[in-house]
Amino acid sequence: MVYPMRTNPSVIMGGVVSAGVDNDDLVDKLKEADYIKTENVEKIFRLVDRGCYMTKDSQSIAYRDNAWRNGNLHISAPCIYAQYLHVEDIKIYFEVMEGLKLGPGMSFLNLGSGTGYLSTMAGLIIGPTGINHGVELHGDVVEYARERLAWFLANTGSVDVSFFCEPQFSQGNALCIKEEKMLYDRVYCGASCPSSHENYMKNLIKVNGILVMPRNDKLLKIVRTGENSWCTESLLPVSFSSLIMPDNSLTAEEVELRTLDSSTKGINRYLSSLLGNAQYLVFQNQIWW
Repeated sequence: MVYPMRTNPSVIMGGVVSAGVDNDDLVDKLKEADYIKTENVEKIFRLVDRGCYMTKDSQSIAYRDNAWRNGNLHISAPCIYAQYLHVEDIKIYFEVMEGLKLGPGMSFLNLGSGTGYLSTMAGLIIGPTGINHGVELHGDVVEYARERLAWFLANTGSVDVSFFCEPQFSQGNALCIKEEKMLYDRVYCGASCPSSHENYMKNLIKVNGILVMPRNDKLLKIVRTGENSWCTESLLPVSFSSLIMPDNSLTAEEVELRTLDSSTKGINRYLSSLLGNAQYLVFQNQIWW
């Protein structure tokens, strides 16, 4: 992620429901405990196995509802993309996914992309015509995310990867994205944003775009309603580590994010014509609203 990590091997935090025997069992338990609110979010979390993003020596704790850290590697508790962090840190993954309201063809930026777990789930939603960028401060974590992505593409049997928007992971500081950047439909920041950089974050999204980020101990959903206007909603109280501020080292170098190249766009157009819009829409409707 883009914030400092403890170096203790396999640190785990949280725990509200009992451990699952596998990914589906964990999702079942979270659903029974009413942490999963919608069928669509449930489907996405079933499609991407959390254990595949943890190291081999941590597989025994992969299906607990805990956050996990191993050096610079980090995965939030299963619901950490859902509601409350720390005391109730089981739900934030789901809250983030529902707050972002990702859809087919959207552009998505994940600041603090970590192991690529969230970016992979997003890629299944936005599909082959979308854009899926991740920015991560730590080079070793970027390489780990790329390795996990390659594994997912080679081994997943639950989805047709032709309908997947492959994440592009870049190393750098989330506060140093190149000025002549593109704007995104959806942005998630996985670390607390200082007030001094709130406008920087808000200007990453298009008009009608959504930004979900923690600031001042709240998880905020910010909708851009005009060129210079935004609507902010507080989703819930949270406690995140802070973004690392740029300095004179690597953390201050500009991050240049590439859009899909022409060859990839051509492949997407070919897939759309080959498979047909109806099949594409059926697939998307199976996993999202």
